Amino acid sequence: MEERDVIYLVPHSHYDAMWIFTKEDYFYINIDIILKKVVEIMEKSKEYKFLIEQTHLLEEVERRYPDLFKKIKEFIKEGRIEIADGEYVMADTMLPQEETLIREILFGKRYIKEKFGVDVVVMWVADSFGLNAQLPQIYRKCGYKYVAFRRGCPELKPSEFLWEGLDGTRIIAHFFPLGYRAGLYLDRLEEAYAKLKRVAFSNHILMPSGSGSIPPQEETPKVVEEWNKKHRALMKIATPSEFFKAIEKFKDRLPVRKGEMYSGKYSQVFPDTASSRIWVKKNLRKFENWLLFFERFSTINYLLGGEYRVEELNNCWKKVLFMAFHDVVPGTSMDTGYQDIRHDIDFLKTKLSYLTPRVLNEIIERDSDGEDFGDVIVFNPLSWDVTNWVEVDLNFDEGQVYSIEGLKCGDEEIDVELIRFRRYDDESLSYARIGFVANVPALGYKVYKIVERRKRRKEKNFIRIVGNTIETKHFNVTFSPENGLITVTKNGKTIFKDGNEIVIESEIGDLYYHREDIDIPIRTEGGEGLQFGSFRIKNFWIEKSPLRRIINIHTDYYSVRWPYRYTERFKPMMWRHKFISFRKKIIVYRDIPRIDFVTYVDNRHPRVRLRVRFKTDMRLPEYTCECQFGAVNRETNTYYLKPKDWKEKPSGVYPSLRWIDYSDGEKGLAILNRGNPENEVRDGNVYITLLRSVGILSNGSAGPVIPVPDARELKKYSFRYAVYPHEGDWRQAKVYKMGYEFNYNLVALQVPGNRKYRLKRSFLRIEPDNVILTAFKLAEDGDGIIVRFYEAEGREVKAKLTFFREVKDVKVVNMLEETDEEFEREFGKDVTVNKNVVEVDMKPFEVVTLKVKL
Repeated sequence: MEERDVIYLVPHSHYDAMWIFTKEDYFYINIDIILKKVVEIMEKSKEYKFLIEQTHLLEEVERRYPDLFKKIKEFIKEGRIEIADGEYVMADTMLPQEETLIREILFGKRYIKEKFGVDVVVMWVADSFGLNAQLPQIYRKCGYKYVAFRRGCPELKPSEFLWEGLDGTRIIAHFFPLGYRAGLYLDRLEEAYAKLKRVAFSNHILMPSGSGSIPPQEETPKVVEEWNKKHRALMKIATPSEFFKAIEKFKDRLPVRKGEMYSGKYSQVFPDTASSRIWVKKNLRKFENWLLFFERFSTINYLLGGEYRVEELNNCWKKVLFMAFHDVVPGTSMDTGYQDIRHDIDFLKTKLSYLTPRVLNEIIERDSDGEDFGDVIVFNPLSWDVTNWVEVDLNFDEGQVYSIEGLKCGDEEIDVELIRFRRYDDESLSYARIGFVANVPALGYKVYKIVERRKRRKEKNFIRIVGNTIETKHFNVTFSPENGLITVTKNGKTIFKDGNEIVIESEIGDLYYHREDIDIPIRTEGGEGLQFGSFRIKNFWIEKSPLRRIINIHTDYYSVRWPYRYTERFKPMMWRHKFISFRKKIIVYRDIPRIDFVTYVDNRHPRVRLRVRFKTDMRLPEYTCECQFGAVNRETNTYYLKPKDWKEKPSGVYPSLRWIDYSDGEKGLAILNRGNPENEVRDGNVYITLLRSVGILSNGSAGPVIPVPDARELKKYSFRYAVYPHEGDWRQAKVYKMGYEFNYNLVALQVPGNRKYRLKRSFLRIEPDNVILTAFKLAEDGDGIIVRFYEAEGREVKAKLTFFREVKDVKVVNMLEETDEEFEREFGKDVTVNKNVVEVDMKPFEVVTLKVKL
């Protein structure tokens, strides 16, 4: 006899921390209206159960309504309220960096364990806009056994499967075929059941009964009782873990799906949100980078005997975590909500600006053995020796320093560029900003002293201008004085031509979707587009120093030039309607094999999408995008795909983390970003988006039609991005290292020149190149240091960690800094310790977390 179906009806309400109302509005809705009502229903009905998601809400309940919190706690202990997801807030999983996603879970699950004494085993991704390819590994190593999600699954049937990450880690997964509203309408349960049954793997059927910030339905127990009188299929009010425990017995028979969940076939993933409200994305990246820098050196300071500022670090992290919420960083909330985000940004800037130099100076004080005098110290937050550009402001007493021609560390002397300066009456320097290329040890520092006069030595590297070409050891950059576009060749091969070209496109979309009413650009710097408007260069010059060349272009875009027809014969005589101005810097270094771009945009033109384009002669079916803890291949030319019956047709654009790479195995172009994640490869052209100007939150399909005048982006911006022309593919070129080096600056400080310092120091070095540090922090229990790293190329490797002190103890832990029998059985590994060196074998794209005592 066939087993009868079991329907698990899960009452829930998705908590929008911020969207079409403010944070405070959603507190009122979710606490005063929803959770109070949930408790009221539970006190009346022993059968009623409910799901709560995010701890940000529970923290607020605890603060405002301790009696309500006490009742919720009792129901959690009884198993009638289940916490699923369990993050601080439900993060977007495509745009934040790796550690941000882990800290969302760490903060949330530690709070839940402390307050309620339970572990969260179900990751409930109700609304994040797609899921990155390494989440199976992240979730399993954060203690989750199961994941249920709404968006991005490429296959509808079956709705239950094993999801495999890049490293091979698998987790039992359920895709919501009808979204999280499947059982919302209690008068349509038969229709929902029929649809869910058709795609279910087994006779166990999950039916979420709720929506975004929807009050609970008091009649649910009665409706379920009546259902069971009339139907053979058993319906019960349940929690997600009850459903998954029933599915677990089919684990060995479930199909396997691999990689990211980022398909618009059955649900929207809103790829164009990767460019909405670009200021939020830029600030999230900025403060993620800054906070991780500060955390690493705070840990070093602690190891040297200083204070580890736990409370201040946690407060900063909570601001960053809220910014990473799935309706915040995608830019899809109404204008007024972002006032809170701007306040958080001001808090982070003020706090980290004060704390960072203080901690770095404490390290200098504690780690000095008096080798030699010094004037400037440079800190490197990455786990390998880094050669990168750094700038520092210096102040001097009158008569102290008259010139700066170089810097010296031991026997090494390097050139400097004097960027700007002021002098006293006696011609000595009162202030100078200098720039230089420093080579700094892994997760450490280097001290230089000023050289006022130095003999010029013949450098092995060179930089020179021949005609319209800047030549270096690494590549040649040919520039056009007519439009400022550049062509790069390397060893005789053209990597790209007409690069860094501004493309102005029509934008009639909303915060969720780019839409255009013409299929050609409005205008490009190269001359494509409508006949009416044009770019006009008003200034062009090149700055020269021994270390770099900076091409400067000032350009205005005019919507109309006249004559606007037959322009091959009639040259423009009138220019009108200037609504966008651009200032571009193209920075070519003597000693660094990348080209940096700084593009300033003063935008007063609504309804445009601004992108930069690099043209190549490669026509490849795929390119590579960095994702959290790894890299994935994406299709090119998806702009042209017109699939039938998809929920969301492909737009052509994708998000990336720090880099994308387009290469044919012999030559390649990597583009590095600092918070401009949206990219596309079409017809051999590589694009990154600077901004999109829209006027409404949604056209009604993804949300309400709410004016969002701030999202028109009528403001001034500066965008930083870079290109790394290389030979071979992205692995051979080690593009991942370039992405980190472009994002995590070397940081320099002036130090008193009248004392001796240790000249250089590495506190942790990780080898080989393809093993990357992501976390170096004090353990949450205060008993040791947490070191997290991953394999970046997709190959097996033996990682070697060299610490500055002898290692007393080390063990492999999960991402929550814990271990148990299940974790040991699935992820445990042998670790070899020899004095200050730790070695561990790693699988392709594996993430390893160590708890170390020094």
